[in-house]
Amino acid sequence: MAAKKDYYAALGVAKDASAEEIKRAYRKLARRHHPDVNPGDPAAEERFKEVAEAYHVVGDKERRAAYDRGPEQFAQEFDLSDFMREFTQGVGRGGGISFGLGGISFGGGMGDLSDLFGGRAAAGGRGRAYTAVQPGRDVEVELPLSFEEAIEGTEKAVRYQLPGAGGGVETVSTKVRIPAGVEDGKRIRVSGRGEPGQGGAPSGNLYLRLQVAPHRLYKRRGRDLYLDLPVTVYEAGLGATIRVPTFNGKATIKLPEGTRNGQVIRLAGRGVGGKKSEGGEKPGDLFVTVRIELPGELDPKTKELLQQFERERPYDPRQRLD
Repeated sequence: MAAKKDYYAALGVAKDASAEEIKRAYRKLARRHHPDVNPGDPAAEERFKEVAEAYHVVGDKERRAAYDRGPEQFAQEFDLSDFMREFTQGVGRGGGISFGLGGISFGGGMGDLSDLFGGRAAAGGRGRAYTAVQPGRDVEVELPLSFEEAIEGTEKAVRYQLPGAGGGVETVSTKVRIPAGVEDGKRIRVSGRGEPGQGGAPSGNLYLRLQVAPHRLYKRRGRDLYLDLPVTVYEAGLGATIRVPTFNGKATIKLPEGTRNGQVIRLAGRGVGGKKSEGGEKPGDLFVTVRIELPGELDPKTKELLQQFERERPYDPRQRLD
C-alpha cells in the first residue's frame, strides 16, 4: 500500500531529480516539519513522517530503482513495515527516530542529519542524540513615548527581562529607533531580540507596544492635528494676524474681520510628517479652531461700551434655531 504513494510529490521534486536534489529537498522539509520545531502539532509530525518515508525510499539507489519500476515490483523487493515501526517507536534499528523531552535520536537510515538543526551530537547507542530544537519565544514590552517623540521620531533605550541561567531572569537593554509619526498602540518589531532559541534555533522577536501620552494643546487623528486657538473678541471682530505653534516651524494665520467662534482654519502640511515624512507618506494637516474668549471680569467702562454697542448694532445669533 505504501508503495503506491507518490514519494516524489511528497518531497516536492520531479521524478528525474538527482540524488542531491532529493537530499536537499528532504533536509529542507525535515527541518521545517520536525516535531521539536513544531511542538504539539500533530499535522507537522505526520508530515515529517511522510517526508521521512519518502526519503527512505527514493533517497536510496536500490529502493528508488525498484519504486520506479512500479508498485508491485517494489512491494516484492522491499517491506516498509520495519522502517515505519522503528520510525514511530524509536527502536533505532535501520534508521529509526525517537522523540523525547531530552532530545531526538536518529538512526543511520534516515540520512546524514548531524548538522540539520545545529545541535550538538553525542556519541552513544545505535543512533546520535541531539539537543532539542526550540525557537525562542517572542517578548512584548510596553514603551511610553511623549507626544513630541511620537510625532518627530526618537531613539530609545529599552530595558526588559529575559530568562537567565539557573531559572532566574536577566535584564537586557537595546537601543531602538522609533520612526517619526508613530501612533498610540502601534507595535514595533525588533527582530531577534526576544528569548534565545535552543539547539541552534533562532531567537524570538521583541515587540514594543507604544503608549503615546496626550498633549496639552493638540489632538491627533491619523496624520492630522487639531488645535483650539483662543482669540480675543477684538481680534475676532477687527481681524488680526496671529502666530500659531506647530511641530514643523513657525506659522501665522490671518483672521478676517468678523471671524466667528468655532470657525476652522486649515494649515496644509503642518500636521504629522510635515517636517520629515518617513515611508513616503503624505504629510497631514493642522486644523485650527477659533475659540473667542471674553475678559474674565468687566469694569463699568467696558460694560457701558458693550451696552452702547448692543443698542447701535443689535443682532440675534439664535435666530436660526427658531
